[in-house]
Amino acid sequence: MAVTVSLRVMSAGKGYQYLLRSVAAGDGNRTLDIPLTRYYTEAGTPPGQWLGKGAAAFGEGEIAPGDVVTEEQLARLLGAGCDPVTGTPLGHPFAAYPTVEERIAAKVARLDTALSPEERADAVAHIEAAEIARGPRTAVAGFDLTFSVPKSVSVLWGVADADTQAMVVEAHHAAVAEVMDLFERDVARTRMGRQGVAVVDVVGIAATAYDHWDSRSGDPQLHTHVVVSHKVKTVADGEWRTLYSRQIHEAVVALSEHYNAVLADRLTGTFGVGWEHRDRGDGRSRAFEIAGVPDGLIDEFSSRTRHIDAAAQQLVDEYVARHGKRPSGATYSKLRAQATLATRPPKELHSLADLTTGWRARAARLLGRDTIAWAHGLTHTAGERVWRAGDIPESSVEQVAASVLVDVAARRSTWRHWNLWAEASRQTMGWRFASAEDREAVVGRIVDQAEHASVALTSAEAAPTPTAMRRADGVSFFRPPHATVFSSRETLDAEDRLLTLATDRTAPHASVRAVEAAVMKRYDGVALSAEQQAVLEAVASSGRRVDLLVGPAGTGKTTAMRALHRTWTAQHGKGSVVGLAPSAAAAQVLAEDLGIATENTAKWLHERARGRATFQRGQLAIVDEATLADTPTLLAIANHAQVAGAKVLLVGDWAQLQSVDAGGAFALLADARDDVAELSEIHRFTNAWEKPASLALRTGDTTAIDAYESHARLHGGTTEEMLDAAYAAWRADLADGKATLLVTDSTATVQALNARARAERIIDGDTSTGRSVALADGLSASVGDHVITRRNARRLTTLRGGWVRNGDRWKVIDVRRNGSVLVGSVDQAGTQRRGATVVLPPSYVAEHVELGYAVTAHRAQGVTVDTAHVVVAGGTTRENLYVSMTRGRESNIAYVALDKPDETHATPQPEDITARSVLHGVLNHSGIELSAHQTIDAEAKRWGSIAQLAAEYETIAALTQRPRWERIIRSSGLRPEEAEAAIASPAMDALATSLRRAEARGLHADELVPMVVAERTVVDADDVAAVIRHRVERVTARYRGKVRGRLVVGLIPAAVGVDDDEVREALDRRRDLMEARALALAEEAVARRLPWTRTLGSAPLGVVDRKRWITALGVVAAYRDRYDVTTSAPLGSVPGTDLQATDRGAAEVAVRHAQAVSDRRGGPAAPVRNTPTLVVR
Repeated sequence: MAVTVSLRVMSAGKGYQYLLRSVAAGDGNRTLDIPLTRYYTEAGTPPGQWLGKGAAAFGEGEIAPGDVVTEEQLARLLGAGCDPVTGTPLGHPFAAYPTVEERIAAKVARLDTALSPEERADAVAHIEAAEIARGPRTAVAGFDLTFSVPKSVSVLWGVADADTQAMVVEAHHAAVAEVMDLFERDVARTRMGRQGVAVVDVVGIAATAYDHWDSRSGDPQLHTHVVVSHKVKTVADGEWRTLYSRQIHEAVVALSEHYNAVLADRLTGTFGVGWEHRDRGDGRSRAFEIAGVPDGLIDEFSSRTRHIDAAAQQLVDEYVARHGKRPSGATYSKLRAQATLATRPPKELHSLADLTTGWRARAARLLGRDTIAWAHGLTHTAGERVWRAGDIPESSVEQVAASVLVDVAARRSTWRHWNLWAEASRQTMGWRFASAEDREAVVGRIVDQAEHASVALTSAEAAPTPTAMRRADGVSFFRPPHATVFSSRETLDAEDRLLTLATDRTAPHASVRAVEAAVMKRYDGVALSAEQQAVLEAVASSGRRVDLLVGPAGTGKTTAMRALHRTWTAQHGKGSVVGLAPSAAAAQVLAEDLGIATENTAKWLHERARGRATFQRGQLAIVDEATLADTPTLLAIANHAQVAGAKVLLVGDWAQLQSVDAGGAFALLADARDDVAELSEIHRFTNAWEKPASLALRTGDTTAIDAYESHARLHGGTTEEMLDAAYAAWRADLADGKATLLVTDSTATVQALNARARAERIIDGDTSTGRSVALADGLSASVGDHVITRRNARRLTTLRGGWVRNGDRWKVIDVRRNGSVLVGSVDQAGTQRRGATVVLPPSYVAEHVELGYAVTAHRAQGVTVDTAHVVVAGGTTRENLYVSMTRGRESNIAYVALDKPDETHATPQPEDITARSVLHGVLNHSGIELSAHQTIDAEAKRWGSIAQLAAEYETIAALTQRPRWERIIRSSGLRPEEAEAAIASPAMDALATSLRRAEARGLHADELVPMVVAERTVVDADDVAAVIRHRVERVTARYRGKVRGRLVVGLIPAAVGVDDDEVREALDRRRDLMEARALALAEEAVARRLPWTRTLGSAPLGVVDRKRWITALGVVAAYRDRYDVTTSAPLGSVPGTDLQATDRGAAEVAVRHAQAVSDRRGGPAAPVRNTPTLVVR
């Protein structure tokens, strides 16, 4: 389903001001009972309204839902984080993050003074590169949830009479309010406690809603910006905190589907309109539109590109008339830029009446009739049956729940509550309900059934939680609502079976002699590298039923497979190697590379089910691009191979793009072994520097940004600027005869670039101005255009015996009167292949052919060209970027968009955003889906890690002991106002931790605090709690090493003096779990000889010394687990917080203790330093 609710994070400061640009001047008295009448003839849009129960908490309750939002109120709440009525701060002020320069200086200041000048210079360089790449940070003020009605609704609304328009808006407002009510009840939460580990209920949300009428292109697009304030009031203690944003991101798709359904209910109830699903072309989700609104009318109001093309063509015609010749390519670019500006809506504001007049005129030309009469006929129908929740029998609920589970499991290996809700909403979209409550009740029953039938991968809490720290539903604060991750029994069984087949060593193999013979050969004139020889031997001789070959982009997988083909054929005979791939195009490439019979996986399984395809004993089945195959497909192939006595080799790279369906199996199999055949030497790139840089991209190493920037491979600017630059560079490479790719991750951007390419080719004479044909992407093609076919059609064969494949590229040779098209196959350089022509019938052209100039990363994977020009947006994933930036042998250039435009409005480019900072975010945004088994491990680590357990322990201790700390502070000698300021300070939690640490060292807080307060005045202190904490830590440090502290896993100060049995049990159980985990991690590290243990010496021979040594290692392991240290240095890089610095001090003591008691048979242990090692996650 098309997404109609989008999410955008709003920054503090001036981030809210775009909401006010179109508001009618001087407006401030709008009420809900006059929704449109006042604004129909006034320029601009209505002022915002307040939404949500949380608004009542402002001031003395002066604000109520439906009240007008003033600019002053908006500035106070979203600009400054203050009460919009009184101006007083709501909780802690918005964070004032240090600048990049300040972050660099702070980290450099913490470097070990023992570093040599060379080591220090290297460390400083690492810090500077990392911080510059991270870019500036800004506080979050709120979340803009933009509700856009489906396009057919916008079209109907845009051309209808004023009364009908008002009724459509009323239905839209009601649907928005009902969805936001669900958001408030089931999504909005806040966090408290150490590291925000406790997720708790809020009083409500405070949101502002702004209506807008049109898109950036000036087309009708009724939408409402609902900006939810980040500030929320906590039910538990009445404090103001911030929304838990992860919950919002997880729920937004489900909210979108719910809005679509509720809006349809409302409009049917109001007008009786019917609804229908409509296909939007290959690879796109179906749309749910009003029946009777023609696609042509929707298209008219959906594509600015078409209007630009028409305007550009008019300017070209005028140019020809004036000059008697066609414009050059450079001149055409100027004319198109002029057309772009001419078709861009003017900046002045228009009334809805003026906009409607223009929309009606455009629609009337297409409809051939009066638009008001057309809309009247559409909105006066009998309507569909409307259901109540009680009308839906349990049998129907069970049936839909089963269908929901099947569909979700087909698309993902794991899922959560909101994934099920979204799918349940889709599958009940055709049911009309009397109210949102009825719809919610039925969808909720379906989701409950689906969850019950799923397998929970998230284990229950291993330790009890005190009653006071449980939500109203009885669930612990430490488990967010809907946090459970699910899978299916079928998925888990499939993964288990693949893991079993991967350990089966009874499959056919090749002899050492066959391998040696293949090694002696040359492939395309090049001998195998030592690494390729090792991979060949490992795969050919392993005897594994399911084997893997992992190869990053450009590592010579094809050469290795050619050698394997020769080896296997020598041993098992001609035809003993067959190829499979997830797409027909990839299968064809594999066939050409290896000279073997190949097929796409879906077709082979289809034929196998009918007895027309099978494996033979001794065969090797190579599955190329295996990460793009879903788990059920790989299992089916592996099972058939096992029955036949064949071997399967999965070839791919877990760091590249994955299957759009339930995947993760390739990465699971690679993870399960430590001897996977893997290539790492890059052969593709002309420039030596690009080889290690590409590997850094692959793993998300942000130092890669330095390499690409220093070689002028990064450009930054607005989206339009970057599209222009990438397009111009791509066109220049084409003109130079290079094989080149123009890559972007947006289908809409692909269409825009394709339209531009076609228009310029017409100007240059490369594409004919004669007869054209409409394509599936809404664009047109004529003779000379390049197109891509999007569906396999085996009956459409070329003269050379080939057939039409999904992803094939063609050049249009002839467009015939009946709409059929004669095309010839072309390579990436646009060179036509001899004899490879075919006639595509009209229906195929209209439904499955698109222009083929720009491509997405999925289309680019597996392709090698001379150059690649890649448009990068902030939402791009690491895998998408890696694939796109490794296609070109000679050059790969990233054109990084610094803004985030959308159809509804143009927000200003954020200050200080750079290409580096955008790429830093991209490299940290992995889109890889974990398998179900990997998810079990990840969930166990998430909830059982020392990071989690320590945060829970300290939160329980802080909440239960806080009254005592407050009493001590109030009686410490501080003046009353100073004591209250300390208690209200953000540093109070840290002070409580320091006091627990002091008591764990044997000090008494009720004596210690008065002592440090008496040292000197705190009158001038900016933060009284922070000053006291500093003094407490200084005193406590004197006892380090003198008194054996009561520290859990050597790091966390134990909570003493707790009398409540329930609290004591909760703390003790978490202490036991942490100590057991620390010991287990230490023992595992020693057993596996992990690199971080090497500087801690060898295990002592004596029982007592070994126990001391492993206990010290446990402290180090606990530190690493708490702070996610993954480097080979025992304690990783420079601490980022005071708490981590304190824990690091304790861990350094443990390191020295381990070294002291070690046997050290391998030599003395190296000293521990603040090694500035990059952490790769």
